[in-house]
Amino acid sequence: MPRFLITAGATSVAIDSARKITNLAKGFTGQTLAIEAAKRGHQVCLLTSNSHLTTNQQNIESILFDTFDDLFSLLEKETCKNIYDAIIMTAAVSDYGCEGIFQTPDFNTPVSTSGNEKLSGSHQELWLKLKPLPKLIDQFRTTWNFKGALVKFKLEANIDEQKLLQIAEQSRMHSNADLMVANRIEDASIKAWIGPINSNYQCVSRENLPASLLDAIEQIWKPQ
Repeated sequence: MPRFLITAGATSVAIDSARKITNLAKGFTGQTLAIEAAKRGHQVCLLTSNSHLTTNQQNIESILFDTFDDLFSLLEKETCKNIYDAIIMTAAVSDYGCEGIFQTPDFNTPVSTSGNEKLSGSHQELWLKLKPLPKLIDQFRTTWNFKGALVKFKLEANIDEQKLLQIAEQSRMHSNADLMVANRIEDASIKAWIGPINSNYQCVSRENLPASLLDAIEQIWKPQ
């Protein structure tokens, strides 16, 4: 039975012990993909930040995460088991972590650099210093040596279709992913593009995305 690992939802990074940076992703796309894969007889491990998306459905195991570090550890652990035939990264992963909180924009007067305490709300202004985090999607082919089908998601905003697909394909090749799902914030609830399929990207409705993507994965999947 083919095994799928699917991520869904948003990661967070701490500002202090009571505050965090996150995004608006809820994980519904990952959930629908997990359900579609399970219907087709695939065994699914769903890593999700949304507790409402966990399910007791047959063939789906759900594991919760919250922070970027949580997801990093889970992916490393699960991928290194070498049991998955396909990995679908729908989760919206944090691009930056908080390196420190400062009173001035020159970052010379730190208020906190540990993130372990709760900051007072009395400051007139504070400055966050953000640092780039590792790209989790780029770990699969390199650090974790994953050999199965790999699917990457790319979200952009306020660009035309041609530019979107150009960015998406460059991003797919950079991560050595087999398939890319590209979409735009302004019409993400309506449609997405999947590719390359026969050397091109195909526009599909959001409703048909799960079935269309699973069809594409099944065409390229090979037993390990």
